Amino acid sequence: MSNDQPRPEHPAITPASDAPEVSAVRARAAAAVEIRPNEARRFRTRALWAGLLLMPATVVAGVLGLMSENAGRCVGYGEGCSDTPGWVYLTALAVAAAAWIHALCTPDGDSQPAPGRKAAFWTMIGAECVFLLLVVTYFG
Repeated sequence: MSNDQPRPEHPAITPASDAPEVSAVRARAAAAVEIRPNEARRFRTRALWAGLLLMPATVVAGVLGLMSENAGRCVGYGEGCSDTPGWVYLTALAVAAAAWIHALCTPDGDSQPAPGRKAAFWTMIGAECVFLLLVVTYFG
């Protein structure tokens, strides 16, 4: 075909002006694109605050642990303390830190939050809860 001749149109393709359903679908897709970045931003913000609030939560958990019945004996004589090895605490913190970095730094694709960001966020929350539970039970 030369460039002078018009291209034949396919019978199944209709122009967008002839099909109001197409324009409605495009309008819904445009609205969805505007909503999605807010969801990604919310997950980033939640992950940021969850990571930053781990230190104050650790202090509160330590104070709660010191209020236990056996805390005086554990602090004063070193008896009755938890037998949990230190590597368990470090592992929980390492998992929380890696999930925090993943939740904050995962790029979004096509205006949607990455599925890995949600998984990293909930993994971080779980690892932080395990760490705080270990801190609370150390003195008891």
